[in-house]
Amino acid sequence: MASRLTPLTLLLLLLARDGASSDLDDTSHRPMKSLQERKIEDNAEADIPRNLTIQHTVNSSALLTTTQPTTQPTTQPTSQPTSQPTSQPTSQPTSQPTSQPTSQPTSQPTTQPTTQPPTDSPTQPPTEPFCPEPITSCSDLEINAAEDMLAEALTDFSLKLHRAFSEVKKAETNMAFSPFSIASLLTQVLLGAGDSTKRNLESVLSYPKDFPCVHQALKAFTSKGVTSASQIFHTPDLAIRDAFVNASQSLYGSSPRVLSNNSDANLELINTWVAKKTNNKISQLLDSLPSDTRLVLLNAIYLSAKWKTTFDHKKTRMEPFYFKSSEIKVPMMTSKKYPVAHFTDPTLKAKVGRLQLSHNLSLVILVPQHVKHRLEDMEKALNPTVFKAVLRKLEMIKFQPTLLMIPRVKVKSNQDMLGIMEKMEFFDFIFDLNLCGLTKEQDLQVSAMQHQTMLELTESGVEAAAASSISVARTLMIFEVTQPFLFVLWDQQHRFPVFMGRVYDPRA
Repeated sequence: MASRLTPLTLLLLLLARDGASSDLDDTSHRPMKSLQERKIEDNAEADIPRNLTIQHTVNSSALLTTTQPTTQPTTQPTSQPTSQPTSQPTSQPTSQPTSQPTSQPTSQPTTQPTTQPPTDSPTQPPTEPFCPEPITSCSDLEINAAEDMLAEALTDFSLKLHRAFSEVKKAETNMAFSPFSIASLLTQVLLGAGDSTKRNLESVLSYPKDFPCVHQALKAFTSKGVTSASQIFHTPDLAIRDAFVNASQSLYGSSPRVLSNNSDANLELINTWVAKKTNNKISQLLDSLPSDTRLVLLNAIYLSAKWKTTFDHKKTRMEPFYFKSSEIKVPMMTSKKYPVAHFTDPTLKAKVGRLQLSHNLSLVILVPQHVKHRLEDMEKALNPTVFKAVLRKLEMIKFQPTLLMIPRVKVKSNQDMLGIMEKMEFFDFIFDLNLCGLTKEQDLQVSAMQHQTMLELTESGVEAAAASSISVARTLMIFEVTQPFLFVLWDQQHRFPVFMGRVYDPRA
């Protein structure tokens, strides 16, 4: 009897160290097998760890330890007794092997691979996170659906930015920014963002999760009246993935540019590039560049829109403008029959007007109803729901000949966007930035992110053919902008804000 137990007992000792005693009891009830049969079974069972080791290398160890061992051993013990007579093994092998194999393999894959060569170690973590490559092609139907979602998201994002800018800027100062341009830059970064940063960017931009075809939709939103430029600069030691370079070039018409090791030369390179892209309207975007710069995100935008109906230079005169509880004189453009769509909103306690510009753009102005009403109170009441309702109502109101008085406006704003992003509770650019789709580098921070805006509205414009056909209203309507106001440069075709800001002092 002992000679018949010895080979099987040794085999079980090799496979599961602490299971030999239970195996010994089990084999006393098993029928006699030939030496050849036992050799065949020994070889089959000895192959199990090798197969597990190979699959550990290909797949994740967590997946294999939960799925592979429980399927392979349980089929073997149940097939072995079923071929034997049913009088003796039917009761015992069915109960005992089910408890034995489940404990036996679960300990084996975790201990045995440690004896394998280091190259086959299943516990070695991946060297870099997995990042799917960006989608660069979409159908027309998908792009159209994305454009509708993008317009809603940009409007919500605009109000978020306005609140963040208001908190950063000094009280009662001019402010101007382009939500469209900033969103374009951040969406370009989204191309290379990994899981955590991708989700955070989508939240900040008010995008739905895994927003399909957003990059293609942005391309359709460009306007001829606006000159906008976005660019990513990086140091030579920061290798950019080819997939990101190709996608950036295809979707945004620009690829990341390499800086040199000379900070002064890099500063000149960046400012020269911005000046060229903005037709020399913005000649110096950066005053300095950090010495430890590795990745720089830049954005510049310039607007020179023209009125559809011309203002007469001869009718511009110095008129009072109420600024900080005092009265100042500013050049006020005036027209007695200017086409304006306007109404008074009771929620904002403000007059809201829309003036037509070229390239399917409109200038929307929101000014407190009375001098005693503060612009700050109107800004606080301007949430996304109210803002969208105001714009919808403006679109339904016809343009009427109106006595219009509006100051010349020239606003220039330069803003460190890292501070703005922090106000919007986005800290990834400074901590835990995941740009695995842009570069293999994992220890990465954004050194600088600048946004400069210039807006200028003067009397010059393009005479529209419909200007001469405007009828004179019997009752003269008046829309005067003689105190601080908010403005929105609205894209009428795609329904989103291109520019947004406030004017406290038109002379600035």
